[in-house]
Amino acid sequence: MKVYNNYEEFRDAINRLIEKYKGEMGCYVSITGYVRNYDIICGKKMPSDGMVVDDISKEIRDIVEDALKRFDIIDVVVYHNVGYLKVGDIVTSIYVFGKHRKEAFLACQYIIDEIKKYH
Repeated sequence: MKVYNNYEEFRDAINRLIEKYKGEMGCYVSITGYVRNYDIICGKKMPSDGMVVDDISKEIRDIVEDALKRFDIIDVVVYHNVGYLKVGDIVTSIYVFGKHRKEAFLACQYIIDEIKKYH
């Protein structure tokens, strides 16, 4: 399990883990979140040109450690961008390597739901 702030290092890690877990994993499930051109404020859609994202690497590591205990999964890799992000930039990307798709989907949903609490 690792949290990356560099997208190229993150992509390299994913490729290494796909090779490492061939034969052990049944799948990987991923989600990638992007900065939208709007926010929802008080239930209303408001135009946006970006967002500021804090470094929550420690919190993400805690979330992933919890997911590894809760779900029957093999490994998790997370990319989390920081600073001022423009519309279209990646905020976060999560890859969950699982023995079975159901547990991988559940773990991925759990992780992104917990990360969203910080945004």
